[in-house]
Amino acid sequence: MKRSPLTITIAFLLIIIFGLMLFVFQVRQSEVAVVTLFGKSDQSRVKTEPGPYLQWPWPIEKVYKLDQRVHSLEDSLEPLTLPDQNLILLLTYVGWRIDDPYKFFPKFQGGSVLEAEKTLKDIVRSAKLEVAGRHNFGDFLSADANQMKFAQIEQEIRDKTREKVLAGDYGVEIRFVQIKNLELPATDTQSVFNRMKSERAKVISSISSDAERQSIEITSQADSDAAKLLAESDAHAKEIQGQGEAEMVKSLQVLRQNPPLAKFILDLDLMSALGRDRTTWILDHTTPGLELLQSAKAPDANGNGTQPPK
Repeated sequence: MKRSPLTITIAFLLIIIFGLMLFVFQVRQSEVAVVTLFGKSDQSRVKTEPGPYLQWPWPIEKVYKLDQRVHSLEDSLEPLTLPDQNLILLLTYVGWRIDDPYKFFPKFQGGSVLEAEKTLKDIVRSAKLEVAGRHNFGDFLSADANQMKFAQIEQEIRDKTREKVLAGDYGVEIRFVQIKNLELPATDTQSVFNRMKSERAKVISSISSDAERQSIEITSQADSDAAKLLAESDAHAKEIQGQGEAEMVKSLQVLRQNPPLAKFILDLDLMSALGRDRTTWILDHTTPGLELLQSAKAPDANGNGTQPPK
């Protein structure tokens, strides 16, 4: 029975694909591969560049692919006793990645990420306990923001974790360690809140006291400045008044030499005052100072003038 060319072609392609699956493996951009020969490996069998590679089929060679992207894990929320005998519940989360596959693979059987995370959780817990043993409660929670050292504590836990990982030579890089959750034991919550209220009341009292002191200082300074300005203004006013009186004495001495001219000037001043603001005045022509409204002529320099007819 003859087989059709299509069937032969499909069978041939399947054989090729099956052969490629047995003798070729692919490393993706985010992966590294560790190839073992009869269960053993060396540095030359670590494939870090993406692309296809040849292999012998199992059980001669076996390929373990490791994800080099950043992994994240959380430790457990557990109570920590601080130096001031307070208790807090602290939960941290960690970002890590495989930095050296050749070191990582033999440390954790088959390059198991789960096994690596178990080890890292123990390391983070140890670092967290060690750092918490150096800080009092006020460094974690305080009514005074300047007293809190939250970022510093995270930095210390991260540094201590990196130190322990480096000492273990796990082939792992710690990218970040941060505090995800901080809680208080149920039995201590109310007492802690009361203490925080007391601390906040002290802060408020201190701020109010400073504000009152500054208010008194500002008011005192303002009163002093005002008194100084008033004294200077009063002295200046007296100086101007003295100058005016001196000028008035000089003017009176001049006017005494010619009384008719003095009366004429005073009458003009009166007329000018009556004509201000467009005010209408109804006065008798005999009112003192209004003689200029009559038909008399202004006196000359010798005081002579023409009287109106009677």
